[in-house]
Amino acid sequence: MSLQSQPDAIAREAAPATTAPQAGHLIVAWISTLLVSRLPEIALREGFEADVPWINIAWIAMAATFVGLGAVLPAIRPFRAYFLIILTVLILTTVIDPLIRGALLGGGAPADSDPQLRRLFAERVLLAAYALGIVPVLGVMGYRGRDAYLTVGQLTATALRIGRRDVSWAIVGPVAMVGLLAMTAAFGLSIVTPTADLWSRALPLLPIAWLAAALNAFSEEVLYRAGPLGPLARVIGPGAAVWILAVWFGLGHWYGGIPSGVMGLVLAGSLGLLFGKAMAETRGLAWPWALHFSADVAIYTFLALGAVAGTT
Repeated sequence: MSLQSQPDAIAREAAPATTAPQAGHLIVAWISTLLVSRLPEIALREGFEADVPWINIAWIAMAATFVGLGAVLPAIRPFRAYFLIILTVLILTTVIDPLIRGALLGGGAPADSDPQLRRLFAERVLLAAYALGIVPVLGVMGYRGRDAYLTVGQLTATALRIGRRDVSWAIVGPVAMVGLLAMTAAFGLSIVTPTADLWSRALPLLPIAWLAAALNAFSEEVLYRAGPLGPLARVIGPGAAVWILAVWFGLGHWYGGIPSGVMGLVLAGSLGLLFGKAMAETRGLAWPWALHFSADVAIYTFLALGAVAGTT
């Protein structure tokens, strides 16, 4: 087989899942995803108080191992495209990102509030570049457009059914956006109490904070949802794939998330389910991005307020 035809062969190995996923495929998907998630790190750090500076290397080695095993083991073979995307995401975010960030932005965070937000914005721009970087990888493997969930999507797709009536995302989406914005803002109020003075001093910083929120929502939806969702859904179906990626996303917020720990896992995982459901049902990015942005815009607004408050 030529190198040119191999990516198409990888994509064809996982035919679209039109029936209930096989139990064996589900077991492989859950175990392999948990092994390349933060779960092993959490177990070692929380259970054994172990220092794990090598965890990034372990994730990459594990994902690369699954890619290799997919060439020889029938049970793993349908997941090769999925593992290739996971491997690409891990390399971009844990190897390339620290190198580029260190070279372009330096090591320490600036002390002043304005430079802090500008650095945050620059980091979101880099993350968006990594998200765009996996698009050609998906394309080479045969995942484009709706197959990769990289379109606007069907904005009026059915979101839920009440009695005999279908309710579309055109109705559920805006309601969910308002709810997410309100809940996230309520969480922010427990950390920073806005005053008229804080709002006036933070006002010049809000545009860059909101643009950073928009970039972050786009990047995370592409890297951690749309990218792996297409290849995984072909094997086990979109419903199971959404659940698995939601847990993976939630575990990623255990350390460094806002919030973190168990609460970060539960909240980020729940949001991952909502965003994943929107993506799977609309076959696109528009509603997942809008929902994600509605939560992030409140978080980044309070980050701006907190940065200003920290300079007083």
